[in-house]
Amino acid sequence: MRSREIVFGAVALALLVGYGVLGARAAPLLAPAGTLTPTPPRPSSAVPAPRVTGTIAFMLRGDVYILRDGQYVGVTGEGRSVEPNLSTDGKTLLFARVEQIDGKREVDGQITPALLRYTDIVKKDPSGGPETIVLTGLRVRSTAGFHIVAWQDGPAISPDGRRVAVVTDAGDGASDLEIYDLATGKRQALLSQGSNLADPAWSPDGKTIAVTSYTLGAPRILLVSVDGTRADPQKITSEGEYYRPSFSPDGFWIAYTLRHPTGGNDIHAVEVKTGRDVALTADGKSWNAVFSPDGGSVAFLHDGGGVIDLYAMDLGSALGGGSPKAPVKLTRGEGIDGESRPSWGK
Repeated sequence: MRSREIVFGAVALALLVGYGVLGARAAPLLAPAGTLTPTPPRPSSAVPAPRVTGTIAFMLRGDVYILRDGQYVGVTGEGRSVEPNLSTDGKTLLFARVEQIDGKREVDGQITPALLRYTDIVKKDPSGGPETIVLTGLRVRSTAGFHIVAWQDGPAISPDGRRVAVVTDAGDGASDLEIYDLATGKRQALLSQGSNLADPAWSPDGKTIAVTSYTLGAPRILLVSVDGTRADPQKITSEGEYYRPSFSPDGFWIAYTLRHPTGGNDIHAVEVKTGRDVALTADGKSWNAVFSPDGGSVAFLHDGGGVIDLYAMDLGSALGGGSPKAPVKLTRGEGIDGESRPSWGK
């Protein structure tokens, strides 16, 4: 399933149902049996929450919310945003916003009207204020209506704050990894051609980007060098499918989601150099983990009774052979969007 189709489904459900997302190209299947827990109203003002260090950005019913200083609050309101990403210092927020334009397409030799959808990559201060379009998916506006559009997904700010990695589908059936200058919007590198990639995440030294690759079918994690010389699969020994990578601040570990062969998803961490694997959850209902800025915790999504919430877990000595502490629920069952990773900055 293409990245474009995932977000179309997510936006449609957010508008028609009010919360939740049914699966995606790499998202877990969330269709619990029985009566779902009633969903609280969408937050219209700041909501008290357990305190965590730094700032976490996450998606709730098609909008970006920011959690910090013991509360979370929405910073967008149009219901068409996905894939939030914070800079390492927590001062810059990027996200993709779904747009559309009336146009035309040639189908079976005939010119027909078409509603063309694309995404813009938007920059904003996490505290709110004005927005800036960093990259537009409306590549060419045609007076005849034959516009050229692109679907840009998974914006990820480099550790130095100067570049942004995105996965772009320009309508050719591929989702390729690109790097752009964050200040000018000029492309600096095209790191794949004809691939099917998703979920870019920078290493702390800025030399590698971890991605989920669907090029060969089942998802796997690739480590792509920023200079374009290598693309190596990350060694993972756990049985199942691996997706949505996130580097630890020291670059030694990658948190990822493991989809079990029998179904269900859990959070794991793999040591980059050795492939040593650590299970951080075992409930089959947790996914999309990201490390905290100090590396001592992870934030992730968890399905409890048909409602998705954001959780944080103190890792304790888990990566050294011990056990993590019990996770703490950060949101109040308002219906977190399940297809997007949270992002955690200082």
